[in-house]
Amino acid sequence: MNRPAILAWTATVAAVLIVAGHQALAADIFNGREVYEMHCQGCHGIDGQSMEPGTPDFTRGESLLVPDTELFRRLWDGAHMPSYRGMIEDSELRDVIAYVRTLQR
Repeated sequence: MNRPAILAWTATVAAVLIVAGHQALAADIFNGREVYEMHCQGCHGIDGQSMEPGTPDFTRGESLLVPDTELFRRLWDGAHMPSYRGMIEDSELRDVIAYVRTLQR
């Protein structure tokens, strides 16, 4: 194989791996809704409008003005709510984050 062919093959393989990696990390908002309904809607409401004083209202979006990594940490650590560490898979936490971002009005 000549050098240009090797470089083209390497670039193609790298591109496929990058795309496959991003798809593996993509969040599923439909699964996020199911997990949200099971674990979150009791306090945050069916449509993201908080049910209890001091609980973030996802329809207003103010509590979502942070990166996903910060929301994930809050769900993982349970700063002002129960920790979901070990109760919900990491991928499901990412799904919930993607879903609540759709609730902003």
